[in-house]
Amino acid sequence: MHTAFSLKGSMFEIEMNGHAADREELLDWRPDDRLAVILTSPLSALGASMLLQLVTTAYYDVRPSRRKAPHYAEIYLLHSGGRYGDFSSFDVVPRREVFLPADPDALIEAINDRAITHLAIPDGTPRHLTFPWKEPEVARDRIRHCFAYTAQGRTSNADIAIMSRNPDLHQDVELALEPIALAESIERYIDAGDADVQLYSRELAQRVRSRLIEISADEKITARKYHDAIWDDGVMRQTFRKISVDAALSLL
Repeated sequence: MHTAFSLKGSMFEIEMNGHAADREELLDWRPDDRLAVILTSPLSALGASMLLQLVTTAYYDVRPSRRKAPHYAEIYLLHSGGRYGDFSSFDVVPRREVFLPADPDALIEAINDRAITHLAIPDGTPRHLTFPWKEPEVARDRIRHCFAYTAQGRTSNADIAIMSRNPDLHQDVELALEPIALAESIERYIDAGDADVQLYSRELAQRVRSRLIEISADEKITARKYHDAIWDDGVMRQTFRKISVDAALSLL
């Protein structure tokens, strides 16, 4: 749970509709809120990496006592139609990376089953979809904020920008691009802590190693190129578009 201490809200700047905003205005984060990010291509959630990190700070700040206990931020990655890379470096822990068929019904059911309140979804062409009875109403009743994003980190017709001048944010991205380094880092500290921590660390390292072949070298190069492109004059900037729940459902 390194992100409980490595990430701080002060690392970020936010713009909404071209004006400076704060985290609360963007997220309206409450103690029981949960974020899901949908992936449809290799490492595509790196295009929303700053949203994941910003939500992590909100999760801990809304209830600071969480930093003193073994808590991980309630962030879920829903892999639709494949296995698109390990995000353990963002403290997205086992069971919160969910692998689903490329099926809108499976996605909306996974979103509702996990009581998601904030949803980030790859931008695309809306479709008229028919979902299982009750699922859309359940989603409309609970989800409060939806964001369209792209793997490139730049969304068309964006009305939200998350920015930072802090290069430390890149470390989580780098370890997602090179998970072998993450596995080796975990293994260096496996013997630290009590027996429960050692067992957890050992299992986590094994899990990361078991997923090393998910992403090809070319896919890593592409993802790195996208991430490098969001840097401009020392500022990292990702953009998003706020959309309605119905608009988000049409993109599933």
